[in-house]
Amino acid sequence: RIGKPSASPASGTPRTRVSRNPPYRTCHHPSSMPHGQSFAVVDVETATSDNSSICQIGIVQFAGGRCVDRWSSLVNPGVAFDEFNIALHGIADETVRHAPRLPEVLPDVRRRLEDQIVGCHTMFDRGAFWAACRLHGEPSLDVRWLDTAAVVRKTWTQFSRRGYKLDNITEYLGITFQHHDALEDAHAAAQVLLRAIEETGVSVEEWYVRTAVGLPATSVSRNSSD
Repeated sequence: RIGKPSASPASGTPRTRVSRNPPYRTCHHPSSMPHGQSFAVVDVETATSDNSSICQIGIVQFAGGRCVDRWSSLVNPGVAFDEFNIALHGIADETVRHAPRLPEVLPDVRRRLEDQIVGCHTMFDRGAFWAACRLHGEPSLDVRWLDTAAVVRKTWTQFSRRGYKLDNITEYLGITFQHHDALEDAHAAAQVLLRAIEETGVSVEEWYVRTAVGLPATSVSRNSSD
């Protein structure tokens, strides 16, 4: 997740907050989204190259194509930050000095994510939660993971092999956000998913099945004959 570094936030940031540097992003509401459908998207930032070193979590929840909840928290990973990671997301040792450890925030995470489809852009975030839960002796998250990068690769064929990273696909779709802020990244990935739903007519539930078993989107895409 290499991108433009964000400015370092001041130390002593509250344990749970909306974003280091909002604004609030307006959601895209495709007409094709069934009103009863819901999903969440999560993103994490890490302190080091070790996936278990989660230092920020961002979650957005959608119902009927509308953003109904945005939540973010800093996390103290209990390890020293790598300079490379600090340059990416602007979070440093002093930023999380008074932040909660992962077991303290997991109840909030589980309440927002479990028993539903959860998107993440590439499976980095799923791997990070798996590694961090294992490190702390916590059960893994009980969710159905949906890789939104896989959705991108099946929806826009020019990105089937490369160019499907979040910064590139959002630029292509005209979605603006603050990269490497977990909440902003989660919201941007959700917008990408909504655009894919609108482009193909494939629902979130169908995308979950199709990405799990490798089915193409073109069999039901509105633009499949183009």
